[in-house]
Amino acid sequence: MPEPSHYDHIVLVSVDTLRADALSAHPTPLWPHTHPGVRPVRTTLLDELASRGAFFPNMISAAPYTAASHGAIFTGQYPLHNGIHEFYNGSLRAPTLFTYGRRDGRRTVMKVDFPIILGPELGFTRNIDTYLVEQDDEFIEAVASSDRTVALAHFGGVHLPYGFHSLTFGGDAYREKVAELEAGLPDELPFVDRLVETYRKPEDADLLVRYKRATTYLHQQGAYDRLMQLYLDGVEHFLATRLTGFVDRLTERVAATGKRMLLVLFADHGEEFDAQTNGHFNSMAEGVLRVPLIIVGDGVRPGTHTHRIRTVDIAPTVLDLSGVPAPATGVFDGRSLASVVRGESALDADAPALAESYNAELNDFIAFQEKQLSGRDPGPLRHFLVGHAAYAGDRKVVRMARHYSEAFQRATPFDSVRVERIGADGVPRAVPDDDGVDLLTLLDDYRTALREPAQVPATDEIRGQLRALGYSV
Repeated sequence: MPEPSHYDHIVLVSVDTLRADALSAHPTPLWPHTHPGVRPVRTTLLDELASRGAFFPNMISAAPYTAASHGAIFTGQYPLHNGIHEFYNGSLRAPTLFTYGRRDGRRTVMKVDFPIILGPELGFTRNIDTYLVEQDDEFIEAVASSDRTVALAHFGGVHLPYGFHSLTFGGDAYREKVAELEAGLPDELPFVDRLVETYRKPEDADLLVRYKRATTYLHQQGAYDRLMQLYLDGVEHFLATRLTGFVDRLTERVAATGKRMLLVLFADHGEEFDAQTNGHFNSMAEGVLRVPLIIVGDGVRPGTHTHRIRTVDIAPTVLDLSGVPAPATGVFDGRSLASVVRGESALDADAPALAESYNAELNDFIAFQEKQLSGRDPGPLRHFLVGHAAYAGDRKVVRMARHYSEAFQRATPFDSVRVERIGADGVPRAVPDDDGVDLLTLLDDYRTALREPAQVPATDEIRGQLRALGYSV
């Protein structure tokens, strides 16, 4: 078995908005229970990778939106600990996989499809040598032309508009899909926000708004199965038209150099459609929080590991597998699964997990982003807790503090607690006689991280000590 140091390239592939059971290889998919009228789609690439590597189909995301979720993945720390816990606020302040990779003498490369979210505004470009936007082939070349790397390729193609991302990647098929969606719908469709994760030309922005209006109308009409089919079809389209070719080109290019690669594919959050959820960002639904992890490389023993893990486990696992030096204790909220990935041990229990959702009022967010995109200082953006969830054993508690209304485009105070028991089929079912006090205590203990710490003068000596521990100060 090759030593961990034999991985010249550590390549992370983030598929934004990919729920775990979108994969045909998932052993206990949820969507057939909640959307029985929906047909499965082909996910050949993901199924093949899952069969060749260590597949974790039951990973819980720390947050249901891109910024906070990726922050937790990169740092191995929960959002309240790493600097980014809100929908769009804060700055990533904890060491990341790229921090440790650069210290190990590796080139760090990041390619993203959502530069406004995964960019310098929130601190994601710190310790990144090469930063690319929607440049798949340039990413491959940056990795293959380097001796050693830690690299991330982020894809927004599964995110709404499902399967297309933009005109650049969607082309005429995207135009045709929007026209197909609008066929038979009323002329006056619901208002939707124009918030975007990336920069778009006028026609591209117009198509996105039209797509959003159509899907918002379908959700208001309760057409949840149609939306789920639209989403799954988008997964299939994205895999066929973009990701499969990317992975093939990357694999061939790296193999031609004689280098070894550790491929780590994951999602930041999933997607769901029901009376409470239209998408992901305000939801604690299981289809939103449960995401896949696949690890492929020499020394990885193929197998499916169904016990629950967390996205905060990714960073310590990858660093351990690859032999990149990192602190052994005191830094990560997650745990290393390297011995499981190598086949040296097995998961024997579900890990406890936490997730939270914060958001801002839409009008505040629009004004903030407009200022930011125009180069003006946007000032602070006030966020509020929407809801949070805790898992322990086969139980899950969801406490919601706000209810988001599509009709009024705002969140209103809302207080509810729901305890669920997750069966062997993976389906969560309500347990009305369980008050979930022990699980709520987990949430309350975690939220103490929001309390302002005592202010300590930052002397040169203190800064030096913090840098030695891996912090950027």
